Amino acid sequence: MIVSHEHRFIFLRTEKTAGTSLSRALHDALGDKVISAKRETPGWARFSPIHYGALKRQIPDLFGLHPHASARQVRRILGRRIFDSYFKFAIERNPWERQVSLYSHREWKKNNKDLDFDRDIRSLLYRGTEYVRLNNWSIYAIGDSIVADRILRYETLAEDLRRLCTDLKFGHDLVMPQLRSYSAGRKHYSAYYTDKSRQLVANWYSREIEALGYEFETPAGDQPAVSACFCGN
Repeated sequence: MIVSHEHRFIFLRTEKTAGTSLSRALHDALGDKVISAKRETPGWARFSPIHYGALKRQIPDLFGLHPHASARQVRRILGRRIFDSYFKFAIERNPWERQVSLYSHREWKKNNKDLDFDRDIRSLLYRGTEYVRLNNWSIYAIGDSIVADRILRYETLAEDLRRLCTDLKFGHDLVMPQLRSYSAGRKHYSAYYTDKSRQLVANWYSREIEALGYEFETPAGDQPAVSACFCGN
């Protein structure tokens, strides 16, 4: 989450949508004119039985806003006057592709070689022990209503950012660094799904799929099929 009082905007930072890169670009362009939720962990946190990130997510009034704070939390901490009057924007991504990216990120960090997206996402054990289901909806919506003034599309991000820079009068385009790359050559996301895993993701993220018109896409001539070879970003 990033706030600029000079430009009167709030960036509601969703997960697995290039939020890290856009945050860096905003800081590079606007410097100390932006305020962001911090990731720094205090020394005492290593002795806490509860993960510090979880404390920030659940009790932002005491521990500060999490970088992926919900819109409801941001509104409460900043106050309704600022929240309602500032321009609010977020980035969203096709949920089926986003889920593949989340899996890739986690397994890359663990250096896991036994990769099977469809198997793992349908496993009750895996879902019970791993962070699997994102909640981007609550970051830019409150209840059933989107409160962000604009949802940028990951799929058309360069074009959407140019328009955003013009509308917010930045004076120049944002330069987006590519900060994270887990491996190259990943197949189209549809290749990692079966009908069951496809429907599972559709059920999880039905609100953003309906509100933003996302569809499960298959490249012409291709058929979804699970592959053990996995890479992503």
